[in-house]
Amino acid sequence: MKAAGRGSRAKASAASQPPDAKRAPPRGVKRLRTASRSQRPVEERLARLASFPEENPNPVIEMDFEGRTTYLNPVAQESFPDLRELGGSHPLMRGIAFPFVPTDKQERSQIVREIRVGDQVYDQKICHMEATKGRHLRIYIHDITRRKRAEETNRMLIRRLVNAHEEERQRVSRELHDEAGQALTALKLSLELILGEVPERASSARANLAEAIQLTESTKEQIRILAHGLRPPALDAVGLNLTLESFCRDFSKRTQLPIDYRGASVTELSDIANMCLYRTLQEALANVVRHAGATRVEVRLTREAGEVHLVVEDNGKGPGPKPASRPKRKTGIGLIGMQERLALLGGALEIGKGRRGGLRLSARLPLQEPA
Repeated sequence: MKAAGRGSRAKASAASQPPDAKRAPPRGVKRLRTASRSQRPVEERLARLASFPEENPNPVIEMDFEGRTTYLNPVAQESFPDLRELGGSHPLMRGIAFPFVPTDKQERSQIVREIRVGDQVYDQKICHMEATKGRHLRIYIHDITRRKRAEETNRMLIRRLVNAHEEERQRVSRELHDEAGQALTALKLSLELILGEVPERASSARANLAEAIQLTESTKEQIRILAHGLRPPALDAVGLNLTLESFCRDFSKRTQLPIDYRGASVTELSDIANMCLYRTLQEALANVVRHAGATRVEVRLTREAGEVHLVVEDNGKGPGPKPASRPKRKTGIGLIGMQERLALLGGALEIGKGRRGGLRLSARLPLQEPA
């Protein structure tokens, strides 16, 4: 009877509890949950160690979204001893707004950038990470100062070579124009004087002299074109805009290709920049004649937002895939040479399809050259 009474009371107690009441978890489950929470930091540390930041020969930094430094590997501690104290206000973090508010896209992406701190230049890869304490940034830093200095030295050497090349062109152009041109002018005058002394009955001799005079004049014109191609005297006398206009006019006359030129006065560019755009126009028009099959070309020289733009657009065949079996052409300066010259001065070359289906070549240079 007593046993039955105890069972009845237990049933009554269970029946008196609300049906949706939550039962407390057993003690074993509590211990497992506590152990799991205490294990998470250890797992995160192991995950961090698995990415080898401690052994990384370059600085590795972690920050929370408020700009507080949460981790520095040994190299970062040695290289930037004030980073833990300064956090997001350190010069290395310049350009990152704290508190950092990521978007969904940023959370899944990496940011790669280059930053200068004093005389040093660093390459940074900023990654978004997840941790128990919340999301944070991991920043990998690579010192690229030596590489940048080597690139700058190479750039200076190349500029000197280009300058020396253009100076040599100018010297040869002047000698062709002054010496060879004057000598041919004198020869033509002498032949014309001789022709005046030959009697009319000597028709064969007169015809030969007239042919020699014509050949002398033609050779003189070819030397003038060659001298101007090497270094146009107009570039120093009237500036870039009128020089390009004159070149387009002469080129159109020689090739019978209509060229519509419109330009703006540009006086801020250096001599090497002027020559760069002149060479670009030379090569662009030569390529149109050789490959485009165009019947009209438009050339524009404009100033836009601190840059000079030279655009050459034709109505020819336009860009297209080149067969792999086609041999490489030797085209003088070539498109690669044009790109390298422009890049040397902080500019760029863009090639695409024109409005009339042909090729559109756009060269741009900053008015102020990079230091």
